[in-house]
Amino acid sequence: MISFFRKIRQKLLSQNKVTRYLVYALGEILLVVIGILIALEVNNRNETQKEAIKEQQIIQALHAEFEENLNSLNYDIGRIKKMVSAQELVLSLINSRDLPSDDELDSLLSLALINMTWNPSSYVLNDLKNSGQISKLSNPQLQSLLFGWERHYENVIEFAVDDLRSSNSMLEYIKENGSMRNVDSGYLKIRGKQYSRSTFELSNSVLLSDITFENVLDDKYTTSVLLLNEYENSIELIENILKATAP
Repeated sequence: MISFFRKIRQKLLSQNKVTRYLVYALGEILLVVIGILIALEVNNRNETQKEAIKEQQIIQALHAEFEENLNSLNYDIGRIKKMVSAQELVLSLINSRDLPSDDELDSLLSLALINMTWNPSSYVLNDLKNSGQISKLSNPQLQSLLFGWERHYENVIEFAVDDLRSSNSMLEYIKENGSMRNVDSGYLKIRGKQYSRSTFELSNSVLLSDITFENVLDDKYTTSVLLLNEYENSIELIENILKATAP
């Protein structure tokens, strides 16, 4: 093709047709430029298509990750509600004359001490964050939801840490003033395991007439309710993310 155009130019020059030669040369340059522009457009379209496919894969991975997180969160919300109910029952027994059996009380205490362990998966989100890809997503609503989720989860962690602190305080108090073995026996009994109670003649009912125990239990109850509230707020955020990433 190049030699073909070269022959035409040489023929025009040999015939002293300079004007026609210049017009032809300009036309040839224009054709080359148009060819380059077309090639660039095709390449840009290919790159755009690749980026769109890559983004779709990321969105699908995000959807799967948050779907898994929602399932595990609903499970832990069920656990924390049982814990809060047990705490409310024990609080109602403080300074009461109508007490349950030791086995029942120890089971309640074991439920009141459950530690929340919700740890949502964040591999896809962290990869997006570390690579700076969140701000490049084509859906501005999804960008906002993901940034909002990061801020919200930081709050969840703070409430979870505070709830763990109150659990440890209550555990230490029971260890010093009651029978932790009896509490463990009640916990394992709920799980269908047999574990003998302490051989010491000590009932955890003595804790129910202790103002300090009421204070540590009240602290645990408060942090648990606040954590439950954060968990329930998380559901709405996750559901919005799932809607924004739905196929």
